[in-house]
Amino acid sequence: MDIEIKYRDSNPQYSREVVWSGEKERVFKRFYKENNSLKYCNGCFYTFKDANLEREYKTWLNSLSKGTRFKMYYGNGVVD
Repeated sequence: MDIEIKYRDSNPQYSREVVWSGEKERVFKRFYKENNSLKYCNGCFYTFKDANLEREYKTWLNSLSKGTRFKMYYGNGVVD
């Protein structure tokens, strides 16, 4: 499955549209990881081009257990 993604940057010349391929859940995980890596870059983020897919992503994310979301957020990092 090919999914169209918009990358938004605080500098418009770096904003672009990309296509990610793979199963929907795999794309959702990548989307989460990529946006998580941009959390300290003001004004930089990814969005889905399709609003319906954005809703599906939010539903998927909310359906995950707290443990899974914690692991996705922190990865293998140490949390005090």
